[in-house]
Amino acid sequence: MRYSKKSLLIIFLVFSVVPLTISGCGHQKINVQDLLNQPIEKEGNFNRSKKYMKAGITVVYLTGTPYEIGYAHGKLCKDEIINVNKIYWDYYDHLKKLPDGKWLPLSQNLERYIPEEYILEMKGIADGSGIEYDKILFLNTLTTIAMHSNCFAFSFRQTDSQIITVRQIDISTKSPLSKKMILYIIKPQEGYGFAAILNPGWVSGETGMNENGITVSENNINIKQTEWDTMPINHLSRSALQYSESIDDVGQFLKEQKVYPSRLLFVSSNKSASIFEMANREMARIKMKDGYLTMANHACIIPSKNITYHSVKRLDLGDNFLKENLEELNIEKAIDLVRTSRITWYWNPTVHNRQSIIFSPTTLDYWIAIPSNSNYKPASYGPYIGFNLRHELYGSGGGPNPRFFPAY
Repeated sequence: MRYSKKSLLIIFLVFSVVPLTISGCGHQKINVQDLLNQPIEKEGNFNRSKKYMKAGITVVYLTGTPYEIGYAHGKLCKDEIINVNKIYWDYYDHLKKLPDGKWLPLSQNLERYIPEEYILEMKGIADGSGIEYDKILFLNTLTTIAMHSNCFAFSFRQTDSQIITVRQIDISTKSPLSKKMILYIIKPQEGYGFAAILNPGWVSGETGMNENGITVSENNINIKQTEWDTMPINHLSRSALQYSESIDDVGQFLKEQKVYPSRLLFVSSNKSASIFEMANREMARIKMKDGYLTMANHACIIPSKNITYHSVKRLDLGDNFLKENLEELNIEKAIDLVRTSRITWYWNPTVHNRQSIIFSPTTLDYWIAIPSNSNYKPASYGPYIGFNLRHELYGSGGGPNPRFFPAY
């Protein structure tokens, strides 16, 4: 696909990384007990869906048919969908005026490969929020067409044999999506209930865990997309999260695809973990061995692999740390790793750790790092606040154990 110089300039301006000057280096103090002791604050209801604030985190519970889930999403998160994505709405409006603009036709063409239930959900978001459907479609295909981030993920077997998975989401400090994620708890009519930490307006499984303990996270692979007859990554990861009972289910689902969005999928269960490398017509799987598995932003197996220096350094650091601490690995040790400079990008003024999540597939506990108000400080420096998926889905069972992990 070719673009005019004018289009490429616009793309660069919208998605480029702009250096920022770091200032105000003091750590913000967060009273975790005060957060945990706050009563749940209801912010809205729509039919059986609801929006509430819990321990400082916005949670949106969605249930019903695909359209009903989307409509409630649009109603309850209208302001966030409009405001957080404003730069992309402006970009969409600008693209419509360009005679040689090809991104919008590409977005519309990708719709052919999206499962019908997710098209209905996106139409529900459009109707509920009052935003035209083509814009919601554009938003949900943009991650396949252009957007990239630098992420890190790993799983390890604790000393008690439980699998723990850690997911780091890193992004340009210039991005409007910097710290605007929402915890969605979704109970669909078909498939399994799940938790997903997402940008408002997305139909995706970018970062989540389902009630079978299957975790899924999307990650950049740094390989150019050249073939476009593919399911967009948002909907592919969502389907894997919603319908899988095992990692092998994810593998089988991916084998059924003929063309892939260029991404890495890190998938874990209460038994193991795997990395699925995907790019155009290539796909490969890396399985956990020796009690741990680490992933950075490059392919290690598929022939079209593109390896960058910083990605290799992160992967090596993660592998070496987990190997050296194998006999005493636990969540506290994992947090030590994700707070190192190489993993947090603390050394890089143009990128920061936007979010950090810890999953326990066995217990269905998960902990979300609360970032400080600083525009650059890593989220992983903050306290990790716990949730339990079974409790959020059904109101049954106890809460997470422990309730939180302290700040740096």
